[in-house]
Parts: sequence; C-alpha cells; structure tokens
Amino acid sequence: MSSMTILSIELARTSRSWRFKPKDAQPVTMYRYITLLWNRTDREASKAADYVVTCLNEISPHTWRKAWGAAGIAVFDSGEYKGRMQTYSLQGDRGVVLGRLFHNDYTSQTTDLDEAQSRACLQTRGQHLIDNYWGRYVAFLNDAATGTRYVIRDPSGAFPCFHTPFRGVEIYFSDMQDAANFDFLRFTVNFEYLKTNIMLPMLQKTHTGLNEVGEVLPAECVEVTPFERRSRFVWDPTKIAQTEMVEDPEEAAALLRSTVRNTIGALAGCYDRVVHNLGGLDSSIVLSCLADASKQPEIACINFFTTSPRGEERFYCRQAANQAGVPLVEMELDYRKADLGKIFESNKLANPLGFYDCIGLTGDVLALAKETQAQALFYGVGGDNVFYQPPGNLAALDYVRRHGFGRDTLKVAMEASRYGRKSLSRTFGAMLQERVSPTPCYRYVDDAIHENRKIPLVNPEFVAGGSHEQFLHPLLIPDDLSPKGKYLHILCCSLFSIEYYDHWDTDYSAERVHAYLTQPIIEACLRIPTWVMTYGGIDRGLARKAFQHDLPRDVARRISKSSPEEYYNDIYDHNTDFLRDYLLDGVMVREGILLRDKLETALRKDDLRLNIIKFQTLGYLATEAWLRGWIERPANRARNLEIAV
Repeated sequence: MSSMTILSIELARTSRSWRFKPKDAQPVTMYRYITLLWNRTDREASKAADYVVTCLNEISPHTWRKAWGAAGIAVFDSGEYKGRMQTYSLQGDRGVVLGRLFHNDYTSQTTDLDEAQSRACLQTRGQHLIDNYWGRYVAFLNDAATGTRYVIRDPSGAFPCFHTPFRGVEIYFSDMQDAANFDFLRFTVNFEYLKTNIMLPMLQKTHTGLNEVGEVLPAECVEVTPFERRSRFVWDPTKIAQTEMVEDPEEAAALLRSTVRNTIGALAGCYDRVVHNLGGLDSSIVLSCLADASKQPEIACINFFTTSPRGEERFYCRQAANQAGVPLVEMELDYRKADLGKIFESNKLANPLGFYDCIGLTGDVLALAKETQAQALFYGVGGDNVFYQPPGNLAALDYVRRHGFGRDTLKVAMEASRYGRKSLSRTFGAMLQERVSPTPCYRYVDDAIHENRKIPLVNPEFVAGGSHEQFLHPLLIPDDLSPKGKYLHILCCSLFSIEYYDHWDTDYSAERVHAYLTQPIIEACLRIPTWVMTYGGIDRGLARKAFQHDLPRDVARRISKSSPEEYYNDIYDHNTDFLRDYLLDGVMVREGILLRDKLETALRKDDLRLNIIKFQTLGYLATEAWLRGWIERPANRARNLEIAV
C-alpha cells in the first residue's frame, strides 16, 4: 500500500490489531440480475427471449445461472452469496425477491420465503414485502392464475431496476453495463433528461438519461397483465411523516439512536470484513454502531485528507478510530495525481453523475478493499440527509403550521434563527406569513434551494421553458400547504437512490453500503418534526444529543464541516489544458448545452471575469465523458439478427 499510511495509533489495550487475513477470505463478486418478461403466446417474442439468453452466456463477463422461471418470465442472477445478496424464491412458482431482506425486528431473512410469506406477498400484490421487511431488493411476483406479473422496488431504491424493450421482450437489469454489453441493443441520449438534471441535480426522476431505458422507481409496483401495464406506489414518505409524530426531544433521541444502531448492526452482520470511510460526525456514528454490533465484522477505517484546513479531519478521525479500537489508514488526496482521463474509462451508467467524484480518481479506497479482501465499503453518506442538515429557518415554519403561535413559539423561533442564521425578526415575519398567507410549498422550497445557485456556463435557451418538476418522482411533488421544512427533508432523504455499483470499480470488488439511506432510518427520521431534528438550534442537533455518549467528546461537539472545495480548485487549475481540449469542442458545446465563449473565458488561467464554480465545471467534464461514451458506443456487430431471432 505505497500511497497509504497505516497509523500506529496508541490504541487501548483492549483494542484489536489489524486482523485481516486476505488469504482466508472469499473473493467478492457483486450481485446482479437480468430478468426477461414477454407474452408467452407471442412466438416472435419467445424467439427473441431465447436469443437474449444465448447472448447472455456468450457476451457477458459474468457467470450467470437461471435462478427461476415460468411461462413468459426468466430470471438470471450472478454473484449470489447467501446472507449478503441473494435470490429468495417464493413457494408455488409465485416469483422471486432479489437482493437483501431483513424483518422489521432487524433479524435477517437468509432462507427462501415459506408458503405463508409467499402467499401473503401475492395476495397483497407486494404490499406484504413493504410492510414486513426492509433491505435493498427488487421483487418479481407471478400470478399464474391471472397472468399478472408484479415488479416491485424497495422504498430506499438501494438496488437498481432498469428496463429496456427488445422485440416484444422487456429486459429488466440491475447494472447498465450488463445491458450495454448486448451489442444488439441501441441506446441514444435523452437530452431532455440532461436539461432536468442540470436544474434538479441528484433528485430521483421519472426518466433516465437514455431514451430506450426506463426505471422502476423506488417504492413503485409495476403490474404487467396480458393486456396492459400500470403502476402504483406502495410507500409514501409524506404519509409516514404525518403518522405517529414524535415531538418530545427525549423520546425522539431514543428512537433515533435505537433505530440507527439496530439498522447498522443488522447490516454489519452480513459481512466478515469491511472498510469504513471515516470523516465527520455521521461516519463516526456509523463506526460506533459497527463496533458495537452483536455480530461484528473486522473493520478497517480510511480517512482521506487534503493540505487545506477545510479538508483536514484527522484529529477527529483518530479519536473515533481509537475509541472503536480499529486500525485507521490515512491517505492524502494529491491533486497532481488526479487522472481526468480515467473519467472516460468508467462503467456505463444510465444517467450522468451530475457531479465530480474526486475520491474515485485519487483516493484508491478500492485498493484497500482488495488488499484486505473486504466484502463491503461502509459510508456515512446520507447522514446529512436523514439527520436534517440543510440550512435555513424552515423548522419554525413547520412548527407554526402545526401548532400556530403556541407556548413554545419563542423557543422554536430562536432555535430556528440560530440554526438558519437569520434574525429573530425575520424568522417571526416568515412564521406570520406562513400562518396567514403561505407561499405554495414547492415554489418556496425550490426558490430556497436555488437561491444562490449559479450556472453561468449553461446556455439559458437549453434549460428554458417547461416546468422541470414534472419529471420528479411523483411522490416528491408536494401539496401547496405541505410543511416546507419537512418537504425539504423528504427531498433530501427519501427516494434518494445512490449508485449500488461503483462506476470506477470495473472489477466489482466490493459492495457499497450507505447505511443511513435505509427504510427504518428514513421512516424514523421522517416521523420526527424538523424543529426537533434541529434540537438546540445547531446542525444535526438531535443526532448529537442521541449519540453524545457513543462518540469522543470532540467529535460530538464539533460544528465545523470539512469541504473539498480547495482540492477541486487545485485539480481544475492543474488541468485547464485537459478541460479545454475535451470541453470546448465537445458534445455539450455542440448540442448547445454549454456556452463556448464563456467556457473559453473561464478556462483562461489569467481571466477572472467569470465567477465560475470550478467543482461544477469538473462535473460538466463527467457529463461530457458520459455523453461521448454512449454516442461513440460501437454499433451492432456483424450479426444477422433477423436470422438469429
């Protein structure tokens, strides 16, 4: 590990040393599936399905098995590991669940579903799964009597479910790269998606970046009958946020702590060895839960730091690792080692990332995972989201909408003002307007999110016209009178899917676990009002209260947050020639997405006329690479499809 330094920290006598034994570990291959659905009475579709199966075995680099099938449906999987990611069969040919299931009491489901469970899944058209289990999964249910099939994706969206048509066959798949391997499938760029993604980055949308690829959305159930295809949702974050609200801070803190500890403890039990990306408050909470899990994996932590004071967290990470008794690897992110050309070599994705991932280019966490043969990478990503970290005084607006000007109004207003860095008079004014004549929820929150958002390099004509929110997940569209802070909370943490497959990891060497973005934690946090989540008027105040005794004192009390901004700036400044070569005459300029004259001005090292965000420009390079990857994808190889099919 030449680029990494294993610290010789002064650990407590009870602490564990580095106990990884790679030679004894089992190789990791990430779980995946491809499912074919077609009308069993359609002979041409049946031939097309046979052709896809033949190509699957010929072209794919993975080893596939037929996990389950019935008339007009065939499910193939690869990389199954019981107790981690697996295929659960339903009794009586009722279908399969693909992924990872836990019961609501946090016990793990490791065997196939029994007769009673299988029958309940089908009788409730999948609702039994949502109400009695959590995890990351996609289910394909089969009603042989009616010929109806149900495709269900869990509410967290942690396991992907894309689909594309081929000659009467609907191909469902978890990894876009697997579909891209089929050279007979044609994919073209959806520029309408790019427009929406520029205006509403990161949020779950109803369409994808490719015209030919659809997505079963998180919490969606698609019903396919012999005559039609219809959709409904089996989980609603707004309803959850309005059910059994927990307004007492002590009760809320206890709920938060027990839910987070039980959830992470259940996830930890799936693995023997993990690497945890350690940084600030959220990841330190994850580490404390991992270290206290009843079935504890061997843990190694890694911290990425920069020479910038805003990118330095080692003081806190060492304390967290020391208290947990685990080894810590520290790695400096060196902007001079960032190979931007690697962006053009990543795995194929259905959607452009919309942001620039510096860690994937210079912070080789995958090298540590491979060396230790860790089965999973744990992250604190999502902590800001579920613990309600967005700035502003919206919590006060939520309070007055629910309680009016009650006995706790002054306390809530003072804490919201402190948290949102607003004057008390301004907060009271906003509360009064919210009570008397409120602005529609979506418009208010959208304006607050984009108040300081600048996109000077984007062509205004490209993003003009139409309402971009029409492409958001339908469950992310609020009523006009919805609580504004809680709506922002819902936007941040629910239906917020993050890549399951790491686009840098061409070897698929380790699973990624974003523990906070799981159904139990999301549901618990949604039930807690925003003015309680910001307890004390400080950033993630309730989470600090809940875990104050589980963390080193400095970590729990730390208010500052690290930022890689200066590191991004250094990468940008060091690679302006590269950016100029790939962006000025690239697809985004040619298609009128970016303004060439402003981009050229921005890339002059000595020209400061444009106040650009360098991180944003690096994100445009990632989108450029994604566009070129699909546009330049080789056409069909010399196969006579008509004869083959």
